Amino acid sequence: MSVLFLTAALAVGLMAGCGQEEENALRDLDAENYVTLCDYQNLSVEVEPVTISEEDQLFYVMDGYSRYATMENCGITDRAVANGDTINLAYEGKVDGEVFDNGSSSNAFLLVGSNSYIDGFEEGLVGVMPGETVVLNLQFPAKYSNPELAGKDVEFTVTVNYILELRDDVIASMGIENVNTVEEYKQYIYDTLYAKEEPGYLEDLKNAIMQKLLEQCVYKELPEEILQSNIEYVSGIVNSAAEYGLDADTYTQSLYNMDSETYINEYAADLTKQDITMQAIANRENLTVGNRELKKTLQQYAKDEGYSTVEEYLGDTSIEDYRNYLMTEKVMDYLAEQVKVNN
Repeated sequence: MSVLFLTAALAVGLMAGCGQEEENALRDLDAENYVTLCDYQNLSVEVEPVTISEEDQLFYVMDGYSRYATMENCGITDRAVANGDTINLAYEGKVDGEVFDNGSSSNAFLLVGSNSYIDGFEEGLVGVMPGETVVLNLQFPAKYSNPELAGKDVEFTVTVNYILELRDDVIASMGIENVNTVEEYKQYIYDTLYAKEEPGYLEDLKNAIMQKLLEQCVYKELPEEILQSNIEYVSGIVNSAAEYGLDADTYTQSLYNMDSETYINEYAADLTKQDITMQAIANRENLTVGNRELKKTLQQYAKDEGYSTVEEYLGDTSIEDYRNYLMTEKVMDYLAEQVKVNN
C-alpha cells in the first residue's frame, strides 16, 4: 500500500495519544529493536522538479506590470503587434448583432499567445498596428463556460491601443522592496512562483523518501501500543465515511479496493513502521527533540496563532504528540538533504 507520509504524520501524532501528559510510547521505545534500518543516507528517489515556464513567468510579469502601465509611460505605437507582446486594447463583442454581457472592454490587457481568449482572437491581432481597428469573425467553443454563448458565431471589433514596454522607471514606481529594474522584477516573479510550487515538491519528496524507507528497511514484530493507537486513528477516518452515507466497506472498496478491516490493519501497520523508522533514525543521528527545544517551538506556535499561553494552544492535545511530530519533521528534513533526487 502506498502511504502518503505528510498527510498522515501530523494527524496521527496529534490524535494517537491525546491526554497522555507524561508518557510518550514512541520516544520511550527502543525503536532499533523493531527495525533494521537501510542505508538511508544514500537513498535515491524520483521526484518531478519545480519548473516555472517562460510563458507562465511572462504572464505574471505582465499581469502585475499592466496595473501601473499607461500609453504615456510605457506605450509602444510605432510597430505592429507580434506574438508574445502584451497589448492594451478595446473590444466589443456581438452575437446575432447584439452586444452580449461581459463581452466588451475599453481598457483590457492581453498577452498575445497566452490563449486567454477564444481561438482566433489573439492570432487575429498579430500584425495589427496600434491605433488600428479590426473586425474578427469567430466562434465560441462548443463547450464554452457560458452555455448561452457556446457554439455561437461572434463578431469582435477590436482596437489595439498600444503595446506594453517593460521599463525600469515604471518597475521602480511599483513599490516592491529591492525591485527597481526589469530584470529584478522578472526574478521577483520567478521567485514568487517558485515559492508557491515548492511546498508541493517538498511534500512529494518526503513521500518518496518514506516510501523508499518502507521498501528497504526490515521490520520485526511491531510495537503493540503504537500499532493499536494507529488502528484507532485509521478506524476513525474510515468510520467517518458514515457521515456521507457510506458504510466502511463501501468506502474502502471504492477508494482502495479492499474491505475496511484489511485497509485499517494495513494502513495502521504502515503508519507504525513510519513511526519507528523515524524514531530509530532520530536516535542514531541525534535528531530527537529535547524539552527546551519543544517548549521554545510551542511558544512560537502559540504566539503565531494568537494564544497567550502554550497551554491554551495545546488544549486537549498532549505536548508529547507535538514532540513526536517535530522529531519526524527534523528527520525528514535531514533525509531530504541526504538523498539523491532523480528528476
